[in-house]
Amino acid sequence: MNTDAVSDDPQGPDVPRCFVIGPIGDKFAERGTEDRRVYEESLRVYDEVVRAACQEHRLVPLRADAIADTGEITDQIHQRLETDDIVIADVSAGNANVMYELGYRNGTGKPVILIGESGRLPFDIAQLRTIRFRRTESSLHDARDQLSRVLGEGLARGFRVVARTGAALARAGAAVEGEQDEDDAPGVVDRLAQAEEEMEHVVQDIEAMGEALHRMAAVAEEHTADMTGAAEGQIPASARLAVIGRFSKAVAEPAGALRASSEAFSKRMLVVEGGMHALFDMVESTPPAERDEDSAHFLRQIIELAEITRESTTHVVGFGTVMKTVTGYSRLLRDPGRDVAAAVRTVTSVVPRIEALESRAKALLADASAPSSEGTEVSSPLPPTSLTHLTAS
Repeated sequence: MNTDAVSDDPQGPDVPRCFVIGPIGDKFAERGTEDRRVYEESLRVYDEVVRAACQEHRLVPLRADAIADTGEITDQIHQRLETDDIVIADVSAGNANVMYELGYRNGTGKPVILIGESGRLPFDIAQLRTIRFRRTESSLHDARDQLSRVLGEGLARGFRVVARTGAALARAGAAVEGEQDEDDAPGVVDRLAQAEEEMEHVVQDIEAMGEALHRMAAVAEEHTADMTGAAEGQIPASARLAVIGRFSKAVAEPAGALRASSEAFSKRMLVVEGGMHALFDMVESTPPAERDEDSAHFLRQIIELAEITRESTTHVVGFGTVMKTVTGYSRLLRDPGRDVAAAVRTVTSVVPRIEALESRAKALLADASAPSSEGTEVSSPLPPTSLTHLTAS
């Protein structure tokens, strides 16, 4: 669990601002006290539901306890409630401060997305459409998926605000796109089957990223001499632009493929995560002596997937660093540079989620000496050594 304050640093002026209200507790309270319990529970929901969903849409959420500006905290909270594009409210247990802040936000007529723990919603809030969760990994994962869908729809088409409450979700009985009735929700076996099917595609997406990196490295190798000369100013500016244009045209297709495969990878991992957390919950409820080898095999696959993802991420980030440098040469390189930068953001946002799965899988593997399963082999992406020559000057 992350215990650091979240930086109030949106990624550019056009990124919507997202403020998060909810129980906060006391980070410095003694362990075992009520204030400490509230802090740990609320931070878990913030990390695993709110921040994870926001990352899918390049949003940077901010909690009140992470506001870094100097000045009166109450005034700063009021300002965020008045001006931020989106407010996400965790209304679990009907915390008095949260109810006040929710009412203040509702007075602005701007959207609020409600989330809350099932069975702990205030009476008046329980009548509103709220993304509900229980404090299990699979339930928090489902809540994150629902929140991500609501954010995606709202950012794409505008949030639908209920006039009397300001809530961005409709009242009970009204349809919310992407939300499922409990009777239609997939069961454990459904989730495992979906995860198993998607796992093969996840591996293919990683291989596709590796192939795109190989092709970009080949393009870089082919154009190294010309690009180095252009960078060092050994030829006229018009000739340098021609060299850069040829390189940009050659690298555009694999850069676009890298972005597409990274985004497909991220989306498929949402399905895999749902199945994995359902499996984890099931394994945890089964005595160690009764756990079968199939479960252990799947857990080892997750550990292998985490290792492969870290390796792939290292190479994607390496290309991203170099492309960020060479895009300064000319605007002709901006489009492939943006594609690579988007791939870097996407892949790095998945890593903490996979590492959380890895950590839980390792904890559940009772027999540490069991032989590793033979998972699908994945080619390691080529390290971007060739591309580094382009920045030499």
